[in-house]
Amino acid sequence: MDDLLKKVKQCLSIVETATLKDEEIKILIRAGIEDLERQGIKAKINNDLIKSTIIMFVKANFGMVDIKEKELAQKTYSLLCSNLSLSEDYKVVDDNA
Repeated sequence: MDDLLKKVKQCLSIVETATLKDEEIKILIRAGIEDLERQGIKAKINNDLIKSTIIMFVKANFGMVDIKEKELAQKTYSLLCSNLSLSEDYKVVDDNA
């Protein structure tokens, strides 16, 4: 989680040593992971494609930043989720099916 937090802060242009928004960012990271899992996507946070998707989720939902940036991040997140859900490598396997 610390590595992902560091990457998210970089993408949000937040200095790594600044900690004021860490809790908000961690909540959004966990929410992004849960949202991927809700959609049936394996949220392997050691995978760069999943990391990028979570970063887009955070950028789309974080603080009071430029609305155009948030809209672009949301569109990118949705596109990534759509593509991930089509890949067998990222689908959650339901053993009860």
